[in-house]
Amino acid sequence: MTRQAGPDAPSGGGPDFPNVVLVGSRASGKSRASRKLAEAVGWTRISTDELLEARVGPIPAFVERFGWERFREEERRILAGIRGERLIVDCGGGIVENPGSIPGLRRLGTMYWIRTPAEVLRERLSRPEHRDSRPTLTGVPPAEEAALMLERRTPLYREAAESDVWSTASDGTAEEEAFETLLRAHFGPRLALTVSGATVAAVRAGLDAATAESGPLDLIELRLDTLETTAPADLRTILGDLPHPVLARLIATVRRQDEGGRFSGSEEDRIGLLAEAGRLGAAWCDLEFEADLASGGAHARRIRAAAPAVQLVASVHDLSGVPAGLETLPSRMASMRPALTKVAVRTAGRADVERVHSLIRAQASGKTPTIGIAMGDAGRALRVIAGSAGAALSTYAPPEGLPAVAAGQLTAGDVRSRHRRWGRRLHAPVPVYGVVGSPIGQSLSPPMHEAAFRRLGIEAAYLPFDVPAAELADFLLAARLSGVGGLNVTIPHKRTVLPHLDSLDDDARRIGAVNTIIPMNGGLGGANTDWTGAVHSLEEAVPLPGRRATVLGAGGSARAVLYGLTRNRAEAVVVSRNDRKAAALADEMGVAHAPLAALERSEGDILINTTPAGMAPDDHGCPAPDAAIAAHEVIFDLVFHPERTPLLGKAAGMGKRTVPGLRMLILQAAAAFERWTGRPAPVQAMADAARKARDAR
Repeated sequence: MTRQAGPDAPSGGGPDFPNVVLVGSRASGKSRASRKLAEAVGWTRISTDELLEARVGPIPAFVERFGWERFREEERRILAGIRGERLIVDCGGGIVENPGSIPGLRRLGTMYWIRTPAEVLRERLSRPEHRDSRPTLTGVPPAEEAALMLERRTPLYREAAESDVWSTASDGTAEEEAFETLLRAHFGPRLALTVSGATVAAVRAGLDAATAESGPLDLIELRLDTLETTAPADLRTILGDLPHPVLARLIATVRRQDEGGRFSGSEEDRIGLLAEAGRLGAAWCDLEFEADLASGGAHARRIRAAAPAVQLVASVHDLSGVPAGLETLPSRMASMRPALTKVAVRTAGRADVERVHSLIRAQASGKTPTIGIAMGDAGRALRVIAGSAGAALSTYAPPEGLPAVAAGQLTAGDVRSRHRRWGRRLHAPVPVYGVVGSPIGQSLSPPMHEAAFRRLGIEAAYLPFDVPAAELADFLLAARLSGVGGLNVTIPHKRTVLPHLDSLDDDARRIGAVNTIIPMNGGLGGANTDWTGAVHSLEEAVPLPGRRATVLGAGGSARAVLYGLTRNRAEAVVVSRNDRKAAALADEMGVAHAPLAALERSEGDILINTTPAGMAPDDHGCPAPDAAIAAHEVIFDLVFHPERTPLLGKAAGMGKRTVPGLRMLILQAAAAFERWTGRPAPVQAMADAARKARDAR
């Protein structure tokens, strides 16, 4: 179903489709994927290595004569000179090591990491065409060098790239795999942009909007049944002067009322309109399977007689729910000899959506491409990720400003924005883990967990998922359908995620917050490792049983800390600027509460800050008065950036033992990693990665 190059290939160069920038290791498949993508969408391909060779000659000879530092200097000049739109920029494997290169690459467009498992990369680099084409960076054989380069560059690729594009095959299909994934990642799920309107003028305006908004993968559905009056003359006005590139992507639809349409004329007139649309050049006609079955196949024959080249979409729309024979529908529709089969059913909940998702997956390798639509609000997540499950079209969606024509429809812009934020990242040939929050850009979880996976030789991806509160339920359903390996949860979702999970462990239930999601028995279970990280951090400085702790703040972090303290037989008192909230929290957690004015006179063994006071970039505030700091022996600040906060700086100056928040962050991450994988976490590797990533910001 991939649209190939040609004189009529759409450019896909609208505002939603910036330049493509590819980074990744040598032999990852960047060059072949970039060539194929440029050919398919008609964009201009630029290779930084090819531009370099044109400037300085063969790279091995240049490096041998002038060295790698001079090579990187020339590479920077090449990058600075790249300008333009509708570009596919294929970058050399080490370009991310150039100082300042990542911001420059980001200014060029959207960056993708063409990513290859280490074993596959070593095998590719052992081939003569790769072994002899580039000088060595380390003096060791290419297969060994690959592992060294991956260890060094993976954090840089992760920092640079907005999304991963996996190239896993060791045979000739690697190029096609990377190309198809890249095509979906950048241009979004393949849509049918639905155009409707009561008048000919409204429909023509809608067609213009859909054409401008569409990408190179998209079709355009023309809903002729929404016109107030429909006659062949109207059809000729709408279709008569449309250019071939639009007609080649046009699905003519005249939906009957019992399947959700608005056409009120006779069946004879309805099929006549479809036949005329095909005769006027519409490349596709949507014909309901039940209607054609009732006609003994006459409807399909009539349309094909009028337009022999037309491609039929055989469709079923069940507005009452998910039928018992859902799984058999595509095979039953084969009698129509369709180019596409479409099954759209109203869904009431997760179980219904899962059946549609299973149908799509079962038909993904079939002879006839299938579209599966879960109508209703419950199916919104599937509209975003259906393409990655194997659907020929991810969904039908109106352009911005045009009305929806079915329950649960999102606009094309909504589908694409959700796909960019989280949809494209959930699909990978390796287990996918991640952290979900909003905003998410400053999270240190990705570098920590990526380092842990690399250290243990686990092929997996750990990704940031920016999910606004309004999309949380849809994201979690998409994560279930995609088989996510595990998730961390951060602000603002630690408490609001609770009703969307299938189970909670005792810790999460008692704390009333979740920071770790674990797949189990087809569902998602919630856990909390924040309290574990807090307790283990403190225990490295002081034993907890019998200690008295003053806890500043009454938010979600305070809940986890208080739970950990009481579980380990320490006494605690809660102090906050919001006295009512602090009192309620203290009562809920079974600890004491004191007003903020009492903080000046407080005393105990441990002072713990759970508020954001002192966090960079506003890292000048101190949440506690000097007297309170002086009256406690151990000072623990959950703020992890900067590592030495104003509170910890003052405490160190008074000779107090200090516990930085970064330690808690590392240990809670290690606990989550062990829950997901069942293996001891490489804590030092995670700590090194966290500090390096934090210091680079």
